[in-house]
Amino acid sequence: MFAWLVPARHVLLSALPRQDRAVVHVAGEDAARFLQGLLTADVSALTPGRAIPAGLLTVKGKLVSELWVLATVDPDDEDETRLALALPAELAESVTKALDDHIIMDDVELETPEPGAAALLLRFGSLSEAKVEAPAGVARFTCAHPLAGELWLGSTSALAEAAAALAAAGSQVADAPTFTRARVDQARPAWGFELTPDRFPPEIGFVDAVSYAKGCYLGQEPLSRIHNRGQVNRVMVRVMAMEPPSQAMADGPIALLAEDKEVGAWTSWAPSNDGSSAVGLAVIRRAHAKPGTQLRTASGGLVEVGSGPLGDDPGGDSNEQTATVKLGGR
Repeated sequence: MFAWLVPARHVLLSALPRQDRAVVHVAGEDAARFLQGLLTADVSALTPGRAIPAGLLTVKGKLVSELWVLATVDPDDEDETRLALALPAELAESVTKALDDHIIMDDVELETPEPGAAALLLRFGSLSEAKVEAPAGVARFTCAHPLAGELWLGSTSALAEAAAALAAAGSQVADAPTFTRARVDQARPAWGFELTPDRFPPEIGFVDAVSYAKGCYLGQEPLSRIHNRGQVNRVMVRVMAMEPPSQAMADGPIALLAEDKEVGAWTSWAPSNDGSSAVGLAVIRRAHAKPGTQLRTASGGLVEVGSGPLGDDPGGDSNEQTATVKLGGR
């Protein structure tokens, strides 16, 4: 469903399973250059008022953490841009340390706000139905991830005020199933579900967080090989089932089988709009990523693939992508 056809929704990310974020401000003359050389996204193209997804990778090109880069105008110099990172809260300490370990001769400082000083609210759906000015102290960012819409950054008290104003203007509070259903519609992976450590971004629908043109960054070489010479063996797809899974996805993905052989995992699900079935996302072997393919769970539940690969690597300009690059044993 198109985002603008969905009623206006808003939700504090801390209210969604595994979506809570910790904010780290990145200051200093070398902040943009520093992030450009570490993260998968093209930070140099970011303009104030926008937020983009990125990945921090290992040298082998596997995901360490998903994060979002947010840009605002420097209040002390309107010609300068200030950058901040929104990290999965569960990894904030380890990721911040990993970033800090890369600061050697750079003029870069990582600043962590006091508890309660920085939180995030997500708006999605038909935003024009609930036009609200952000309260003082709240910054707004257009975004395509985790959903198309806006991210609002502010203190917990300021966002509580913002949420009340949004509700008064007609925006509805989104619960976890609503958020997941929108992700399925928009083919957006989420941290802790599709986006997990030790995966290549093309395997989990996260290619739009990767720049193939900006130059070197940590983990670039394996992704460049995939992009120019072949394709990954696993991809993200939409799936549907007549019955919901027997466990919560937050407890771990559910194995999907073809002829009793495991071929992937069902990673996210939500009731369909009419409640008659379950829709979701899965990460499965490319050979099975065809609409209409029928898979089963270990308990015998039928799961049907509803799309081809989503967020897959488009390949280089001259690449027919007929080969599968086997990296990391997959």
